[in-house]
This record gives sequence, structure tokens and C-alpha cells, in this order.
Amino acid sequence: MQIVLLLCCLCIQMVSGFAAITNNANANKKTVALPDTYRALVAESTGTSFSEVATVRTFPTPTSLGKGEALIRVEYAGINGGCETFRARGEFAFSGNSDADEQNPFHLGAEGVGIVASIGDGVTDVAVGDAVCFVGSAFSEYSVCKASTLWKVSQATPEYVGLRISGLTACAMLERTGRVREGETVLVTAAAGGAGHFAVQFAKLAGCRVIGTCGSERKAKVLRDLGCDHVINYKEEDVAAEVERLAPKGLDAVLEGVGGDMLQIALDNLAPKGRLLQIGYISEYPHNPEAKLESTKNELDASDLFWNSKTISRGEQTIYGNAWPKDYGAVASCKDRVLGLYEEGKLKSLVDDTEQFVGLESVSDAINHMLSGKTIGKVVVRIP
Repeated sequence: MQIVLLLCCLCIQMVSGFAAITNNANANKKTVALPDTYRALVAESTGTSFSEVATVRTFPTPTSLGKGEALIRVEYAGINGGCETFRARGEFAFSGNSDADEQNPFHLGAEGVGIVASIGDGVTDVAVGDAVCFVGSAFSEYSVCKASTLWKVSQATPEYVGLRISGLTACAMLERTGRVREGETVLVTAAAGGAGHFAVQFAKLAGCRVIGTCGSERKAKVLRDLGCDHVINYKEEDVAAEVERLAPKGLDAVLEGVGGDMLQIALDNLAPKGRLLQIGYISEYPHNPEAKLESTKNELDASDLFWNSKTISRGEQTIYGNAWPKDYGAVASCKDRVLGLYEEGKLKSLVDDTEQFVGLESVSDAINHMLSGKTIGKVVVRIP
């Protein structure tokens, strides 16, 4: 469910080998030796897909930063197929990208992890040499970010990439918007994906009975290892019949990111006071040749529901489009919770290992891989 980046792109997107120098040595430094230039993936126009518009360009490395800014040497970047698709197409929240040209390209990528290489005036929360998670222009060798948005972490490993958006979103949607409680039955669709595997764990931590959908036995095994109580392989089983069998009194909460027929199954099986938390609608995205057909398979306009963050009441049922909490202040505690649980070993962050992607030139392939439905956990690109 790496589609979660769609949410982050709307809700928490920010402006946007020095590790050998020790943190102590860097404590009073504002920068380290930097290359004259750096490479980044940008787009000079919008198009039909990410691969059509993405191009690698070289830019001068920033030598001065604004107050409160930090320059990050990117180590790993996260892949979010839906967000990058709509960004490249200049649609919905990214409509402003249609004004891009050669002199004014738009940068690509969202979340990543890296090492602070330089800081501007007024930065006190991080220092040169610190490992951080960030959001903004991650498909780049360097990224300028607001220092106040950085998550300081113990080391720049790929597992932290998934925590920054996918883990945070799963936590915020289930615990803040959905307010899942002990004893409830929760369905997570695309449960082995970037956000889905976190959602399974947060629902279990809340004491819920969890049903997850996936498309292979390999994914099913991973979900069982994460504590998923019941796994439905939609390629081999009748999802509607299985959900009805497993939850005859209805689903108390659903984290739904597939759209199409899966969205309708969730709607049909909501408990009288059930909550549907929409995180995306990947089966209806432009990469799918059957997208238009999928859009006819449910009673809602999934795109409108998501991009307009609509909340729909059906009796005592509630359907949350793009279920990120409206009060962003309520999300603040989720950061500490996500990082704390991970550091304590109570939350696993899975990095997809079905294929390896290295370098900016591999990003388009990584996005296509993520959209293929074959992945487990978060798809990550190493930026050497």
C-alpha cells in the first residue's frame, strides 16, 4: 500500500560520505566540504507518466541556506507510485506543475533519509552529520528542507524511509481518525504494502482482530508473521464471501487503498457504526489499463472522495476520504509513537527486497515495480 504517499504529498509534503565525520566534531560546524554540483530528477513539463517526464539534471550545490533550513545528503529515497504519477501528470494537488518549463522545472520525489550536510542560521534541532528522515525532493543527491520538519534518527538506513510517511500515516489514520479499539474487527486492503503492513501492526497493537488482503502466498506468510489473524488472497479466494464469513456482524474499521471492487466490498460489509478510512484507490490510477472499468465497480467516486477529503455519513457509518486527520496537531504525537515503537522493536519496517534499485536512473523502474503489485513493504532506492 505504498499509495500512502498520496496522502503525504497532500498533507505533509515540505519545501524542500559525510557520515565519517563524527557528530562531536560537527557539533559547531554549519557545513562540511560540498561538491560544486549535484544531480537531481526533475520534470520540465507534465506528461502521461513519471518515466515520460523525469530527467536527470545537474544543479549548483547550495552554498548558502535560508534561516531554519538544512541541506541533506540523500542516502535512500522512498517510492510512491500514485503520488509521483499525479505529480508528473500535473493533476489534482499538483496542477501547478503544468506551468513548468526548462528554466523552471519541478523536482520529483517525496520522503527519504540522509545525513545533514549543512545548516542555516537558527537551526538548533539538528547538526551537521546527523542522520534524519525528511520529506521533499528525495530523488536527488541533495535536498534542502525546513529543519523543523526533520526527524532525527539513529542512522540513515532504508527502514526509516517507510516510517516517515507510510508508518506515520497508518498510525494517524487508525489511531486518530479511525480510533480503533480493542476487540474490533479491522480490514486492511493491500495489507502487505508500504502502508498496509504498518496498518496491520497498529491494529494489532490496539488489540483488534485483523483481516488482511493480498495477492500471493509469499505476502500472506509475511502478514501472518506480522500478526494478521486472517489473510485473504484475492487471486485465489472470493474476497466478498470471505469477508462476510469472517465478519458476519460487519467490519468495525477498514483501511482501504485499492478502490474499484475492493472498495465496494468494504462498503457492503461495514458494521452499523463502521468507519472506512480511505488511503488511496490504486486500482483506478492511470497506470492501470482497466482503471475506468474499476471506477465503475463501486458506488462512490473514489477520486473525488480522496482529493476533496470528503467525509460521508451513512446512518451511523462514516466514510473518510483521504483519512488523514483534519487537525494536524493531533498527528504530532504519532511521530514519537512511530519512532518509539520501532526503536523498541515493537514495530517492523519492511523494505521490499524483490528487486534492488540504485541511482537516480533507476527511479522510473522502481515506480513501475511498485505499481506492479508484486512488492512487500516499502520500495526504496539507494542514492549513491
